[in-house]
Amino acid sequence: MINNFFIAFIIFILSIGAFHAFKALLPDRIFAEIIAEDSDFAVDQTMVNAMTEQLANEEEIEEEEESHLLGRFFKKLFSLEKTKKGVVRVAYFGDSMIENDMMVHDLRKSYQDKYGGSGRGFVMLSKSYPSSGLSRFEYSSNWVTHKFIETTPIPVGVSGYVSVPKKGASTWTRWHHRPGSPSLTSPTLFYGQSGNKEAALTVVSDGDTAIFADLRTDELLNTQLLTSSSPTSLALKFSNADSIPFYGVNFADDNGIYIDNFPMLSSSGLPLMALEVELMNAFQQELGYDLLILQFGLNLLNPKDRATRQEYTQIMTDIVKRLRKCFPGADILVISSPDKARKYGTEMKTCNHLPSLLQAQERYAEDSKAEFINLFRLMGGAGSMIRWVDAGIANKDYSHFYTSGARKAAGLIFKHIEKEYESYKEENNLVEIEEVAE
Repeated sequence: MINNFFIAFIIFILSIGAFHAFKALLPDRIFAEIIAEDSDFAVDQTMVNAMTEQLANEEEIEEEEESHLLGRFFKKLFSLEKTKKGVVRVAYFGDSMIENDMMVHDLRKSYQDKYGGSGRGFVMLSKSYPSSGLSRFEYSSNWVTHKFIETTPIPVGVSGYVSVPKKGASTWTRWHHRPGSPSLTSPTLFYGQSGNKEAALTVVSDGDTAIFADLRTDELLNTQLLTSSSPTSLALKFSNADSIPFYGVNFADDNGIYIDNFPMLSSSGLPLMALEVELMNAFQQELGYDLLILQFGLNLLNPKDRATRQEYTQIMTDIVKRLRKCFPGADILVISSPDKARKYGTEMKTCNHLPSLLQAQERYAEDSKAEFINLFRLMGGAGSMIRWVDAGIANKDYSHFYTSGARKAAGLIFKHIEKEYESYKEENNLVEIEEVAE
């Protein structure tokens, strides 16, 4: 029997128009708060705010069957491996586990070392947290940054963020390349639609100045190549650009693999609902994602509650369906939560509710026909976070990695995907093609 909670949820979705009209009359929280056993697991309060379109009436996209759930991604990777031409693109969505480009930086490096590519990929113009792996990144204080967790008439970009200059302010962003970090190759600006026709952009690239005085703002998504080189320093200065939504800059050339880091802090993945299908289709047309990675788990509904787990599984299954509409042609990979430990009495051990959480993640991956990687198992299973903390590669909150731990975890993920890729090539007789080519 469908429980009352889920019935209320469906009714809410179908009544979304009425919700916005009478929003002031509704309580702050539609979903009752569930207190998890571990206080680090918080209820995701953004789920309702992120519901921008109805799921119930959305049609599923029929896609060509592949012999592997990552088959389309593997095909593109094989073509890049053999021809050294073309681009393979990955969007990595996650919670605080990938903040500051943690894990993603090392996964990107492993792939680019093997398959080519040198740029950082897609980055924002402003944000509320720092970023490593991107050289030095600075921006002025007069950006207004809207996040995925906010109710705003300005749609967020593919990262879940959008940056808008304050009216009358001269707004800037700049990067300085550090040796060993991804290059600032072929930067291209991405921005949205606006009635503002007066905006001007000054670009200073390694001391050379270019002025774009007529930024076109007619399309839902607009792009502007800033320079075709790979500068060591890049500065953007915007004038009279208020009301224009700026989504970010893409640092990538025409060859290689690029993995974009899109952390959604304090999220369980539900705010992915805030991504608008039409705008994401425009991003997909420009960037062409071949793979979406979803890694959430630190901020989930209480997995010990059976009904809650079932509802989360269903909602995330629907969200994956929506992501397929947003990014047609992209495969999807779900990476589980890592091990997490807490103290029970005098003993530190793996959280009691973690197995239920892992089951929910694996179930929604299976139900949505997405590939699943059990990071908890790759780490070594129960007690592994304790061992990683003792080894000095994980934080003493027993939830997050240090840089060295993130590198190790990324290595485990890379090795696992590469093993699947090699199996795919064997099953599809691509190994013979390699041998003939040699």
